[in-house]
Amino acid sequence: MGTTITNVRVFDGLDLTAATAVRLELGTIVDLGDPYIARADDDLIDGRGGTLVPGLIDSHVHLLPGAPAQSLSFGVTTILDMFSKPPLVQHAISEGHERGNATVFSSSIGATAPGGHPSMMYAPFPYVSNAQEAVDFVRARRNEGATYLKLFYESGQGVGMTLPSLELPTIRALVDAAHAEKMLAVAHVHQAVDAVEVVDCGVDVLAHVPTDEMTRAQITAIAEAQVAVIATLSIQDGFPSPGEPAPLLTQAALVDALSPAWIDVLEAQSKRWMPPQMPSFEIAAQNVGALYRAGCTILAGTDAPNPGTVHGASLHRELQHLVAAGLSPVAALRAATADPAEVFELVGRGRIISGAIADLVLVDGIPDEVISDSQKVVGVWKRGERQDLTSYDGSATERAGISFHHGQTQRVIDAVIAMYPQFAQELRGQSFTRTNQPAKDTH
Repeated sequence: MGTTITNVRVFDGLDLTAATAVRLELGTIVDLGDPYIARADDDLIDGRGGTLVPGLIDSHVHLLPGAPAQSLSFGVTTILDMFSKPPLVQHAISEGHERGNATVFSSSIGATAPGGHPSMMYAPFPYVSNAQEAVDFVRARRNEGATYLKLFYESGQGVGMTLPSLELPTIRALVDAAHAEKMLAVAHVHQAVDAVEVVDCGVDVLAHVPTDEMTRAQITAIAEAQVAVIATLSIQDGFPSPGEPAPLLTQAALVDALSPAWIDVLEAQSKRWMPPQMPSFEIAAQNVGALYRAGCTILAGTDAPNPGTVHGASLHRELQHLVAAGLSPVAALRAATADPAEVFELVGRGRIISGAIADLVLVDGIPDEVISDSQKVVGVWKRGERQDLTSYDGSATERAGISFHHGQTQRVIDAVIAMYPQFAQELRGQSFTRTNQPAKDTH
């Protein structure tokens, strides 16, 4: 017995197709066409004119307990973790095989210099001091379940005071070691000059778009190297103007799907102390548009759970940010489906084609034309099974995730106070998350 979803528009990961029905069997997409593809004993589902899209892929998250379940409830069926510690990674990967959870891929611990970013949140963890340690570091990550390498480079050129960073010979050694293990190398950078330097070292993916204005030569260098760029424009949602709500809370469909606990988190974060100097998010968006026009593959990633972001929900905001940066709605959807599947070699994901994994999202709207319609998720299938979108909200898993998030946030606050005591009065005693919220019965 299979399942046939009828009366739908079908976006196959690349474009809208002529199909109006999709048939699933044994966790796989087996046919696309018209309603006549259904078998006599199939479970028939009327899509009511909505749009069926591949399960969405968030190419940049950090794990919290329950992140796979929360992601799935918003139609994100695959998440790529870009630095979490092994016990959480291994639990999340295991969860990803279970009903009700997104599938998880991870870098496990990222490569950074002693004391380098993101030490203030995650230390202690293994560091990389020199090029000679690269091979053993990469192999250890592979043994922890990593399928790609994350590395951090912030040279401080033109930035002023900065944290310790890997040196370029060490980055080259790490990239070579990753490639020898058939792993992609993903580089955290924020400055354009750093992006070009790690590209020269052979990295495959940039984990963020630079936040300073890129020159034509820098854009060309990245495009010609065929390096993909994870935009992470959603980071700006953590920095609303004074008195303004968190941007996620301005999206009616997302607010309706968020639990009271996470609404409380977002409200608290929007009122927190803000640093005196912020990167230009407008410049970051301009860089995304310029890189896209130059031929770069742009990937949708949220960097959740940074302030102002929520696993799953923020990917829909990221799609909006990509369109505002100059991508078409179709290109933005590709950035969260077919393109990350191709870049990260996620076989069977990101497409609605015969033989693909039956991870699907039914949307009440036309997101290939109106990108905000992606928020209107009315059905999610993982490996052909329709998922319950209500089980995460108010659960013990949700409470554990918020508690973990609170602990991580407090570690950062303490570290910033130690480094910048002039901000102690503003920061001390702030709490950006809460853990004792009532459960929500429906999603």
